[in-house]
This record gives sequence, C-alpha cells and structure tokens, in this order.
Amino acid sequence: MSRTHLGPRSAARRIALVGLLIYAIALLPLGAGVYLATRGALLRQIDAGIEQLSATLAAEYRLEGTAGVAHALAHLAGNGPVPIGAALFAADGQRLAGNIDTALPAPGWARILLRDPREGPDPARALTTVQADGTRLVVAADLEALEAIGGTLLGMFALAALALLVLGALAAWALTRYLGQRLAPIQATADAVMRGQLEQRARVGTGGDEFDRVAASLNAMLDRIAALVGHLRQVSADLAHDLRTPLMHLRNQLEALRDESDPARRQARIEAAQARTDEVLGLFDAILRIAEVDAGQLAKGFGMLDLSALLAELADSLQPLAEDSGHAFATAIAPGLRVRGDRQLLAQAVLNLVENALRHTPPGCRVELHAGIDTDTGATIICVRDDGPGIPAADRARVRQRFVRLEASRSTPGHGLGLSLVEAIAQAHAGRLQLEDAAPGLRACLVMPPHRAPPEPRA
Repeated sequence: MSRTHLGPRSAARRIALVGLLIYAIALLPLGAGVYLATRGALLRQIDAGIEQLSATLAAEYRLEGTAGVAHALAHLAGNGPVPIGAALFAADGQRLAGNIDTALPAPGWARILLRDPREGPDPARALTTVQADGTRLVVAADLEALEAIGGTLLGMFALAALALLVLGALAAWALTRYLGQRLAPIQATADAVMRGQLEQRARVGTGGDEFDRVAASLNAMLDRIAALVGHLRQVSADLAHDLRTPLMHLRNQLEALRDESDPARRQARIEAAQARTDEVLGLFDAILRIAEVDAGQLAKGFGMLDLSALLAELADSLQPLAEDSGHAFATAIAPGLRVRGDRQLLAQAVLNLVENALRHTPPGCRVELHAGIDTDTGATIICVRDDGPGIPAADRARVRQRFVRLEASRSTPGHGLGLSLVEAIAQAHAGRLQLEDAAPGLRACLVMPPHRAPPEPRA
C-alpha cells in the first residue's frame, strides 16, 4: 500500500503547523497575563506593607518623637522577603533618623533610589507623609528583590513555554502522521482505480469516524461505477449484437437489389430494406428515449392530468390490437384518478406493458388493465396482468436491464428495451415498476406516489 506523501503541500502538515502556531501565539498573552498579575499582586502587597509601616511609625513619632521612630526601626531590620525601611527628615530636609539612605522625595507615592555603598543605587517605592510639626516620614521598599522575583517568573515561564512548544510540536507531528495514515488507504484506492483496477476498495475501520465514512462512501461510489461500467459493457455488446442482424439483412437486401431486374421483386426488396432500416432507427429511438428520461429534464414540464381518461383512451386503441393477436382484453379503471406527470410518457409506459403481455403470451390468453388507489398507502397503481407463462422470480430483476431478453423471448420481435423504458418513466415520476407472480402469469404494476391536492384558496 502506498503511503500519503507529507510534503510541504500536505494539508495534514499545514493543519498541524497552523495549530502549533496558534498554540504558540496563545502562550504569549497567557504568560504575560500571569507575569503581570503576579507582579501586580506583589506590588499591592508591598504598598500595603508600606502604608501599614508608615502609620505605625507616625504613631510612634507622635508618642515618643524621633527616639520612638529609631527604636521601631531597630526592630525592623531584615523583616520579610522585600526589605522595607524608613527615614525621618526635618522640615528643612535634614535627615533625623532612619535605616535608609536617600534624598528627600516629594510628599506622596514616588519611585526613588536607595544608596547602597556595596551594590550602588537600588530602585525603591516610597510613601512620603508630612507630620503635624512639618517633619517628613519616608517609608520605602527596596524593589531589587521584586525585580529578582520577576526575573525568576520570566525564566520559569520561558522554560514552561519551551516544554509546551516541544509537546505541541510532538503533537503536531503525531497528528500529521495520523492523518497521513488514515488518508493513505483512500489515496491508494484512488490511485489503483486510476490505473484501471476497479475492484480495489478502501479499508473501512470499525470506529465509524469521518475517515471511515469517507472510505465507505468511496467504496459505495466505486461499486456503483463498477456496476455502471459492467452494464455499459453489456449494453455495448448487446447493442452490437442487436444491430448486427438487421444491418446484415439490410446489406443482403441491398446486394440482391443491385442485381434484381424484375420490377415487382425489386420493389419487394426495397420495402424489406426500408423495414430493416426502420428497425434500426426504432432501436436508436428507444435508446435515446430512455437516455432522455434518465436525464431527468422532462420532470420540469410535468403537470396534473386525468389518468382515468388517458387509460380509457389507451384501452380503446389497444382492444383491436389484442383481438388481432388472438387475446382477450379487459379493463377495470377507477374513475377520477389524477397524477402529476407527462401524458406522453405515461401512455408510452402503459403501451409497453400491454404490448409485452400480448407479445410474450400465446393466443387465447387473457390480458387485463387495472388502475386504482392503494387503500393502505394512497398510491396510484396501474397494473397489466396476463395468465401466460410469466417470468421466473430469479429473472425479474434482470429483465429490467437494457437489451436483456430471456431465452423464451428470443423468437419474438423486440430489443429488450421495453421494461427498461417503463422503469425509467416510473422513476422519473418518483414511482417504481413492480413485477409480481399472477399465478398463473405476470402482474406488471406501475406504482405512482400519492397525489395531494393543493389547498383551496382563501375567500
């Protein structure tokens, strides 16, 4: 079995790569959101700590002055993951106490720099409040630890994103291989059919997924194509066989006509040649008529017609034909039958059924034409029944095919297209042709769908 080529133009590969790209793009806002949310939560926690310490030191300053602030700061050193300190400045900017070294910022929140003799300036977030006597209390949190935490978060996210991208790439690769493996049998089947191997079929799994349904549909289509090709071959062979005999007779008549000098016999040979020509033309007319009905274009011109009146007219024209062939002919047509269809096509179908019954039953047999409504389904049924030899049950499906003639019918005129045309007309009218045992004889029925009258217009 050939494998599906997963090159740059492979749809499976493109789907996998697009999915991986979308996956990678989705990771960026996710990581940014996690980073910003974590940083924001830490900043809010730091601001709350600054505000709490600022309120505590302000209370100490009001109670014990500068000494109280210095005492409180002595117990603050090294408290918490983010260092927080404070400094007290006089109104003129002179530093009075504190454990941080910075210039006096303006009142309120500000981003400042803390002087670190070992590492240099460190960024910090500070809150400056003005006390009642004009002194200023600056509480600040060193942001160097926060920046380190942010760097750690970014590193962790980068590693997680890399791991997820690797997993995504593996998943895309697995998806590509899976799609390729599922499509390979379908492609192999199509390639085999293109090479002329019409018996090749795609493997259908047991999961019932989309690929299995596509494979099953492909197999059904190939079965239909194989049947049509086989039928076409059979039709071509039968058509060549049916054309050979009249054309050979026509050629013989023309050869004899060339050397015929007797006027009477010459005229007879001309008429025989014309009859053979009409036979060939009739065969082609029947084939073209079936093709025209199968095309389905005639249904656009369908309309409502009085079926009872049509069948009565046909019965009157068929009565002399039945008497000439030595058959008894009877009818039972229900009044008021109406169907939607084509008058000429339905007349042709009924004529074919009656003529088949007259042609394939011996003289003395009885042929009946019945029409009515099925009380169970509401369908309109037109039946032609005879008490002749009938058709064996095993052959009733085969006689519907074009150019098929049973062995008992070889000696009678015709080309084996009558029932094919009737079935095509039935299908064009959304109906069907039924062949049943009449015990004795055959019952051939044209079953039409129920007719629903249009609603009456409102007053």
